[in-house]
Amino acid sequence: MKLLSLFTYFFIRLISKSYRFEFIGEQADPSKENYIFALWHQNIISALIAYKDTPHAMIISPSKDGELVANACEKFGHQPVRGSSSRKGSSALKGMITKLRNSVPGAITVDGPKGPAHIPKKGVFELAYLAKTPIIPLSLLPSSYWRIDKAWDKFRIPKPFSTIYVVQGEKIIPTAEDKQKSFENLCTALKNRLECSEQYIRSLNK
Repeated sequence: MKLLSLFTYFFIRLISKSYRFEFIGEQADPSKENYIFALWHQNIISALIAYKDTPHAMIISPSKDGELVANACEKFGHQPVRGSSSRKGSSALKGMITKLRNSVPGAITVDGPKGPAHIPKKGVFELAYLAKTPIIPLSLLPSSYWRIDKAWDKFRIPKPFSTIYVVQGEKIIPTAEDKQKSFENLCTALKNRLECSEQYIRSLNK
């Protein structure tokens, strides 16, 4: 697993030097206000590289596949927190709250670790509510990429020399009323904002 992690890291590191990034619209500044990025699992490589100069705490599955992702996170300067965000009181949830309170911005693949794809789980809202930290929907789309169709999330690997477009959506701030409703309305809102941002990026490249 360590050899595979190293190979994956060096491969991504090599091709990432050819990437160009285009950040569209307003971008959050963690020195002014902390946040939690919410993104689809298929875009994790793009996110790791796009924000390699700003370390983020990221919840990563404790599985063997998660080990590969966790190692890549560390290599790109991020801070993996192993575990699940869906279990209240879990060590991962507590670990993320500690990171956020210490001014480290967070990032969660909201449909991970195993899907279904593009269906947000409620853990990110529980985390944001407990940590009193806003959620920022994060959409990333490479101009050209390999897609792993056999993967549950249709995982994307940006091709060399592609441009990776990045859009941060409108903040979501969970309230006590949202919690009473089990965050159902926020799941729908987050899904819509992520999908609308990706559609917007696609419209720019027609």
